[in-house]
Amino acid sequence: MDYVANKKRQVAEMLKALGISSVEELFSDIPADLRVARPQHEDGVSEFEAQQHFERLGQRNTHLALDSYLGAGAYEHHVPALVGAICSKSEFLTAYTPYQPEASQGMLQAIFEFQSAICALTGMCASNASVYDGANACAEAVLMGLRATRGKRKKILLDGALHPHYRAVVELYVGSLDVEIVELPLSNDGDLDMQALDSHLDDSVATLLLQRPNFFGVVSDVGPVFAKARELGIVNILCANPLAYGIYASAAELGADIAVGDTQPFGVATQYGGPYVGYMACRQQFVRQMPGRIVGTTQDTEGRPGYVLTLQAREQHIRREKATSNICTNQALAMLASLVAMIWYGKEGTQKLALTNFQRASYLRQALAKVPGVKVQPDQMIFNEFVVTLDQPAEQVANVCRELGIEPGLPLGRYWPDKQNALLVAVTETKNRQQIDRYVDVLAKVMEMEVVA
Repeated sequence: MDYVANKKRQVAEMLKALGISSVEELFSDIPADLRVARPQHEDGVSEFEAQQHFERLGQRNTHLALDSYLGAGAYEHHVPALVGAICSKSEFLTAYTPYQPEASQGMLQAIFEFQSAICALTGMCASNASVYDGANACAEAVLMGLRATRGKRKKILLDGALHPHYRAVVELYVGSLDVEIVELPLSNDGDLDMQALDSHLDDSVATLLLQRPNFFGVVSDVGPVFAKARELGIVNILCANPLAYGIYASAAELGADIAVGDTQPFGVATQYGGPYVGYMACRQQFVRQMPGRIVGTTQDTEGRPGYVLTLQAREQHIRREKATSNICTNQALAMLASLVAMIWYGKEGTQKLALTNFQRASYLRQALAKVPGVKVQPDQMIFNEFVVTLDQPAEQVANVCRELGIEPGLPLGRYWPDKQNALLVAVTETKNRQQIDRYVDVLAKVMEMEVVA
């Protein structure tokens, strides 16, 4: 029997078993005006034809050898060869959240070690298995804050320089809740307006979410703000690039109750924006508000170490109405990549790597301050990112720089309409002095041109 005849027989048997006369009856509950009519001719292609089509599309892509200074949450860092070697092992490559967890001791140990590394970086008491990304972590942390205040407080304060993608996810998460989001104002240099922030702190606020370094790379002095907020019973959340903890104070030292962010800078390539790894850690009093799962260690009856899911607050583990979150899948493979990188660098290596990022960004900022038509904030505390203001539109300047082999940064007008002449520039350890000097020369050359048509 040929393929088509066999399929027709199978469909006929299925319809008979269902007690209906046609496939269309399966969709009878869908209004007719919402259904697309069956095509009168064959409109599909074979697998081979589809493959050829996509190969032709792929040939239209071109690889541009650009020196990239893009950042804004996706940073170009060196990924140690050890990361790929370990993550490519078959027992890890196909790993997913274990549904018979204690039978997956290797994966549970990896999660446990990841949690331990996050606690070491942030100074917090407990960490959960990773969530999707930094945006997801921010939103889940806000929900933690709302639960911790038992729904009696209805106001959420968000850093005005929070990553716009993170802010959008937070707004989506709480959009159906009876809460108010207040975006905190910024000063002219992209830092928090501390006086305005202070005026928003009162006992109607459930949680305060600040980013340090913020979207503009600015490292704000958030300690005094967190101290006052804690006195008012506000849950403090700090979103941070974890690499920055190598040279700056930890979340715990700054007075945060919950620490969140994305571990992409450790061992995860930029790869078109994801998948990444959201981390979450908190003080002991907030542990039972943590979404997802927490892996712990114990001993079996023979005294051997073992790993278990100590807390399981996901809908797959307990009654749905009791779950802290329904969308908190552990990014197991990407999490492992970050863990391997963090262990590879260690405490001293992380400090040196963070310092290198800070020094190279500072070197470029100082050099750009001397370029006519370019302004920087020379006294601002930054990490590996900073804003430059041009006397010409940033989008057009970036277009010309690309023609000269430089991706100069992110034009901020895409997110802030009043910053059409501003570029967000990121520098990591992947750029040497010669490359940085070339960036300065190219931008200086472009600024001499009239790039506006």
